[in-house]
Amino acid sequence: MESNHFKDLPIRSKLEMMKNIGKIIHYLHEGDRSSADPLVEDLKSRAVFFDDQIQQDVLSFSEQIDFQYDYDSSHLVTDNIQKAADKLIEDLGFSPPSQ
Repeated sequence: MESNHFKDLPIRSKLEMMKNIGKIIHYLHEGDRSSADPLVEDLKSRAVFFDDQIQQDVLSFSEQIDFQYDYDSSHLVTDNIQKAADKLIEDLGFSPPSQ
């Protein structure tokens, strides 16, 4: 996965980040950390080209994912993960899925 995203158009990078969020949550359900970790790193590398709020949102989301993998063997999507994902999605300029 390419980590040099300075040439990416912002909207394309945001769309890729959205896809990554969905995939990361999917891999969390499966307990497949080895597939999720590169996507988390890609989110972080893309976030540096956006404002501080998006960077903070990515860090919050990635910390929640890491915590869940490390401390909960059932790998469920918790309220904290959902809130972090929804906040990141909103700050990227999209609407999170309705409940």
